[in-house]
Amino acid sequence: MSLINKIRNAKVEEEPTTLWNIPFIVVLVFGFLSGAANQMVNPNLSKYAVSLGASLSLAGTIVGLQAGMAMCLRPISGAASDLLNRKYVMLGSICITSTAYLGYLLFRNITAVIICRLLQGFSFSFMSVARTAFASAYMPKDKIGEGVAYTSFGVVLSQIVGPNIGLWVSDNFGFEYCFGTALILSLSGLAVLSLVPYKHTKGKFKKDKLKLGNLISVEVIPYALLGGMFSITTQLANSFIALVGEERGISNVAMFFTTYAVIALITRPAAGKVVDKYGLAVIMYPGFVFGALSMLFIGVAQGLPLILMSGVCKALSQGMALPSIQGSAIKRLGREKAGVASATIHMGQDLLNLVAPALGGVIASQYGYTTMYCGFAGFIILGIPIYAALRRSEKKRGIV
Repeated sequence: MSLINKIRNAKVEEEPTTLWNIPFIVVLVFGFLSGAANQMVNPNLSKYAVSLGASLSLAGTIVGLQAGMAMCLRPISGAASDLLNRKYVMLGSICITSTAYLGYLLFRNITAVIICRLLQGFSFSFMSVARTAFASAYMPKDKIGEGVAYTSFGVVLSQIVGPNIGLWVSDNFGFEYCFGTALILSLSGLAVLSLVPYKHTKGKFKKDKLKLGNLISVEVIPYALLGGMFSITTQLANSFIALVGEERGISNVAMFFTTYAVIALITRPAAGKVVDKYGLAVIMYPGFVFGALSMLFIGVAQGLPLILMSGVCKALSQGMALPSIQGSAIKRLGREKAGVASATIHMGQDLLNLVAPALGGVIASQYGYTTMYCGFAGFIILGIPIYAALRRSEKKRGIV
């Protein structure tokens, strides 16, 4: 009980002097609990849909529905995260996510799966934006890049245990036990989050606050699309790697997620410090190379070693680049617009996360997983000349 009181009575500073304060640590714990629930469900969803009679392309489309719903709501979620109490936005989001898990648990048909996935997308749109914006209140200004990298620390840590536990539970006890465990973790996250002290500055709401600049940041749209290219590695792995393992007789493919998470835990904090000191380009160029390698290795893998190498490459790509892009966007727009910055970056990820699994399912069903993964590897490597052109343009305009 003393620990709970200590969390509740923690001082919320106007300008934090240290990154490792109590509220920030509790946000990381919440990220782990909610992330573990999500990571248990995501790798199982395509298998679950196929078990209910869905085709491979439909299963991929269902997985992508979360991103599609989230993308449609990003402008609203970004504005809500800047104009409303971010803590209440997060509490509402986790309640909706818990409802989705309960739906998976109670209703065993494709229609219910689609509805629950849309609910996940609705809550994910607000949660993923609000969490970064919420956590920024506990970060010193000179450590925002490092702080954003650590904000996803709990989520990354959850990827060590979430997929492995989720696939093990579903394989040994059934999908309903997987969804039930995810529900318990989600509700635990809700309880933890409710303890975090948060000082919301209530302003007078005006209609002009809903202007375009408070909904979407045109300035960071190019980086949102580049971020989407990195996030493809996560979406395609979540969608199909369990099915790849089944088809090729590769056991323990969930170790892919563990390998990724362990490497990401080591590299993400370093990436944030590098971006704060040297700029984004140091992370971006190698990130595209490692992202392409991650897809290529899954495409040609016939055993576990290349699957694990893919996880390492994913950590050195998406695991480092996405938080770096987010941190740079927040620094560029300022903490008062952290919500719109985060929302815009997530929109780019949502767009490609919507298209990638649906297109990937079609390609895989027609030409196989090797062609699908290798094709996306080629797409990711195109990010290098695109980013180089963007930097040249910004230098000419005096932005960088």
